Amino acid sequence: MDGAPRLPTRLRPASLRTNALLIALAMLVLPQAIVIGWSLMERDIGGKLQWETRMAVDETIAVLGSDPDAPGVSEAVTAVAARWGTRIRVVKKDGTVVVDADADRGTDVVHQVGTLFFGPDGAPTLRELDETLGPVVKREEVVAVTGWAEAEPPAPPPLPEGTAHRASVLSVPTVEANIRTGCRTSPAGKLLLCHAAEAATIGGEPHVVYAQESSRRAVRALYDLRYHLARLSIMMLPFTLLFAWWMGRRMARPIEWLRDRVLEKARAANPRADIDLRGGEEVRDLAVAFNDLLGALDERRRANEAFAADLVHEFKNPVAAIRSAAESLAASGGADAQRAARIAKILADSSAQLDALVSQFLELARAEAGMPNEDRGDVDLGALAKGITSAREDARYEVEVVEDAIVVGVATRLDSLVRNLVDNAASFAGKDGEVRVRVRVEREDARADGAGPSVILEVSDSGPGIPPADLPRVFDRFFSARKQGRGTGLGLALVKAIAEAHGGSVEARSEGATFRVALPAKPRE
Repeated sequence: MDGAPRLPTRLRPASLRTNALLIALAMLVLPQAIVIGWSLMERDIGGKLQWETRMAVDETIAVLGSDPDAPGVSEAVTAVAARWGTRIRVVKKDGTVVVDADADRGTDVVHQVGTLFFGPDGAPTLRELDETLGPVVKREEVVAVTGWAEAEPPAPPPLPEGTAHRASVLSVPTVEANIRTGCRTSPAGKLLLCHAAEAATIGGEPHVVYAQESSRRAVRALYDLRYHLARLSIMMLPFTLLFAWWMGRRMARPIEWLRDRVLEKARAANPRADIDLRGGEEVRDLAVAFNDLLGALDERRRANEAFAADLVHEFKNPVAAIRSAAESLAASGGADAQRAARIAKILADSSAQLDALVSQFLELARAEAGMPNEDRGDVDLGALAKGITSAREDARYEVEVVEDAIVVGVATRLDSLVRNLVDNAASFAGKDGEVRVRVRVEREDARADGAGPSVILEVSDSGPGIPPADLPRVFDRFFSARKQGRGTGLGLALVKAIAEAHGGSVEARSEGATFRVALPAKPRE
């Protein structure tokens, strides 16, 4: 078949295999990427905590003033601790704690998310770690700013089983004026504890203001294993590639099988909708969809075959009449005027019938194609209905129309739609019957589907109506319940095609043979 589109002999399912490989590699690299990314977010957490504890110390000294025992001082220090999320202690030289306000949160949003993904890390609280560091006045950072005593190493309780080290200095302590800041980590590095210490004379007595803030490190232990993770990823790479190849092949094979079946059906003379439903759920859904498509194509093919057969049959009648008249005219020799006039009438009627059939068939083909190349404009459907019925005398007409029943469409095609409905009604009503034509606008708020306003054309007659058994077929091509010799059987099929080409619909009702056409109304400006 020259000019027919060529079907591909081989699809390219390799993209599925590529995607499977990329997914497998991404899952292999993802843990390492998460650890590195999370560590970048944690990188400056120590500096942030030291700055906050220093600000808390400065504000606390300002709040204490000259009398640490004055009313409201303790509440003010508590407010400072809450603002900075720290634990603040004011301690005398003899170790007496004047104020102890603990508002340490121990974590933030980032580390709460980390705990959600990695689970509880078993890190101690600030108080638990602080108890292992010994008295405040003997800690290295406090001795450095006060000079009260030599720092003594803490004597913590025995380490838990499996713990590798005790609290250790994480960052180098810094001293600016008489303020000293620094950070420590808990055993196993699961809690970061930062501090700031400043000596101050309050009420004539030496004191030290000591602030601490902690941060849980949900991913830190995993970060310490990043090199082990990298080695593990390299070791798993061959298995990952093998798995990706197997998974890609597993995904592509049923699609390749389905492709081969569809191409096989496409090349068959009479393809049947009998593709096997096998494979996974998605492949079975595709097979069902292809079977539905093949079924629809087969139904359309049968309809076209029936249409061609009906068309040939309809063409044969006027052609046979023309042939018979021509043969009779040739055989009659010098036929009298009356016989010649009768033969001429047969030729004229048959040729007119043949012309009408060809014209309507061409109009139907264009309407079913959607009339893509025909100009459209505003058409007043009510005025059109009045104009068509006003000059007719083949029945009694009752016309009820509203103003501004405007649709956007091809005027000649809409004229054909109305005229065919009126012709159909008049043929069944008879000269003594009645044809009722009604045009109205159905607003959007009156429609159940909410699809916007529509112009409704209803044509009914006083004839015998449509038998219920014929309702499903009234819009089929060449279906007609008229008396012999009237109509082509294409009129209602043409009405349906024109309505649908304008975005509308048509339906038939058996009572009084009522036909209802709904067309989209012109949008209001």
